[in-house]
Amino acid sequence: MEHPRIKLKPKTRSILLEWLFIIVSVVILMYGYYIISWWGLAPYLQAGIFNEYLESGYIHLEILVQGTLFGLLFGLINFVADNTKLRRKSFGAIILVKTVLYSIALLLSQAFVFAIYHIFSIVPVEMIMDVQQQISMSIMISVSLYFLFLVLLINFMLQINRKFGNGVLFSMITGKYHKPRKERRIFMFLDMKDSTGNAERLGHYDYSRLIQSCIHDLTDLIIRYKAQVYQYVGDEVVLTWKTEKGVKDLNCINLYYAFEQRLKDRRNYYEKRYNTLPIFKAGLDEGTITVTEVGDIKREIAYHGEVLHTAARLEKMCNNLEKNVLVTQNLIYNLPTEEGFDKEFMGDFQLRGKEHSEKVFGINRIA
Repeated sequence: MEHPRIKLKPKTRSILLEWLFIIVSVVILMYGYYIISWWGLAPYLQAGIFNEYLESGYIHLEILVQGTLFGLLFGLINFVADNTKLRRKSFGAIILVKTVLYSIALLLSQAFVFAIYHIFSIVPVEMIMDVQQQISMSIMISVSLYFLFLVLLINFMLQINRKFGNGVLFSMITGKYHKPRKERRIFMFLDMKDSTGNAERLGHYDYSRLIQSCIHDLTDLIIRYKAQVYQYVGDEVVLTWKTEKGVKDLNCINLYYAFEQRLKDRRNYYEKRYNTLPIFKAGLDEGTITVTEVGDIKREIAYHGEVLHTAARLEKMCNNLEKNVLVTQNLIYNLPTEEGFDKEFMGDFQLRGKEHSEKVFGINRIA
């Protein structure tokens, strides 16, 4: 009998993969310090219990146990920082709070290792005490500096991965997009309706806070519906999927209506804080584009092709056609038939910059 597979939610899977990356990275970097110490510092260490401990197999147990526990706590600290009011603090304040929490996590993980040694009588207490007494100030400084390097390196890699989107960092490292490549992709241009009116009424500061709140509500849905953020431009968000991911389970359409529902569910917050319920409009197209790395001072992945221009122009047409979601015939052909949505033909339109007219469809959610 075949056992059913456990299917994790995309956000849960993303969090678990990030934690696995952190744990593996911490263990590898801790082993790195051990190897550096063994090759570079061992000849200068005084003969004694500390040197004996380094030569024993206990150091490997310590690295595996402490690295795993510290990695778990490291991931937990980042998760809490990303999902509480702490994320709204200044960058300096976040770094300071995280550094304190990381230090506590390191001490807790070290204490946990000593507790295991004591409970299971793996290492005599006297040996642990002797090792601690023989740790010099220079060793403490080197451990602290390496610990700082470890934290900065892992956080840097996590932030770069988040900036470019899952998988894009690896593509840049391997040089996948060093030369232009062609891909089939879906692009969505998502923009707030009446953005000019909201900006004038709220002022630049509160309007910026409004955009921040909307993007925060959108972020979980980007993960859930497997999209990548290409650009934030003012109050506009440009999202993209590889075609197979975007059309699967109607991800590219479901994301928009899930976002619309999320904003409606938080109506009280938005009306109380900003005296408005933000409404967004979206234009989508699918087709072949060229993707490549651009820039030296500020390097990023860039997409070029008519797909982007068409999606952007459809988003601008939403107001005139009184529709919130407009898509092209190319995308309609690729979308699976699914209950809950109605495809409405809006007509043939000559879009600026295109030789041929484009068949445009509105997508409506059926209550």
